[in-house]
Amino acid sequence: MRWLGPILSVSGICCVIVYALTGKFQFKAFDDFLNDAGVTGTPVVLPAPGNRSPETIRIATFNIKTFGEKKSSTRMVPAENIDVMGTLAQVVSTFDLVAIQEVRSQDGTPIRRLIDLINQSGGQYTATLSEPIGDEHYTESYAYVWDDTRIRMIQNSAYVVHDEENRMYREPMVASFETRAVSSDARRPFRFTLINAHTDPDKVSPNAMANEINVLDDVFVRVRQYEYDTAGEEDCLLLGDLNVDSRGLQELSRIPNLVSLVGDQFTNTRRTATYDHILMDSYTTREYTGNRGVLDFQSHLGLTERQALLISDHMPVWAEFSVYEAPRIDPVASSSTRVIR
Repeated sequence: MRWLGPILSVSGICCVIVYALTGKFQFKAFDDFLNDAGVTGTPVVLPAPGNRSPETIRIATFNIKTFGEKKSSTRMVPAENIDVMGTLAQVVSTFDLVAIQEVRSQDGTPIRRLIDLINQSGGQYTATLSEPIGDEHYTESYAYVWDDTRIRMIQNSAYVVHDEENRMYREPMVASFETRAVSSDARRPFRFTLINAHTDPDKVSPNAMANEINVLDDVFVRVRQYEYDTAGEEDCLLLGDLNVDSRGLQELSRIPNLVSLVGDQFTNTRRTATYDHILMDSYTTREYTGNRGVLDFQSHLGLTERQALLISDHMPVWAEFSVYEAPRIDPVASSSTRVIR
């Protein structure tokens, strides 16, 4: 696990500049923890690795409500008969890569504990997370957690969007990844960029003077352009807790071919609302297999609603992709192109 390095500056959300490493954002490895942050208790039963296809990966977004010291140090809650961290480890390890929101910690201990528990149970996961983001009243971090046997993070690719005009309460976290699929002359591992976002629920309504959804569309366009200019990467996903359903995506929905893969499926644990999304350009990201969904861990694990809410008030949203890059589309071609014989 490490802290973020470079900052992506979207100055007024109009241009993209990557600054050198500063003292504000520093990399921190798991081994740098001087205290024992591990969770005591027995290992948990993880999903069987054999259930995963070697040809596909599953990417998810999961708001783990108030994932701080209390939740991350809790195994059994006798009154509810639920192993909180054990259940979280089972849910997260269902996926190959998870973008996590609401990490409430100054030093990343909750993520360290989650990774420790998954790995002592037989997994091989790792993580990266941001420094706390917010203001003097409230901060939280973003994190990415992934199966290191199937996915790797591109070195020095993680950064936080820097909004000089303070148009977002929590600037998104960006990172690029690549599958560990064996490359050949015909096939290359799938490489992609993720934008992990958590909007302020008070700043997403159509009538809000400062609407964060209408900032995220600029973030998506600029980040994707930056990644394409610097790395030739065109596969970019915006995912996270956006606090709106598909009708509230506003300017995001006006980006050509950008779609929410789960639409208006309920994503909160009580199954009454849609907050979480994975947004993708359906024209460029043709590695998407068409499989996607919301993991109802209450039903999947046979929990009561009270037990499930101790895990989170959100459910993970996921989508499946090929481990190999799809052939690139000639940007000059269009639907109006004719073949003359």
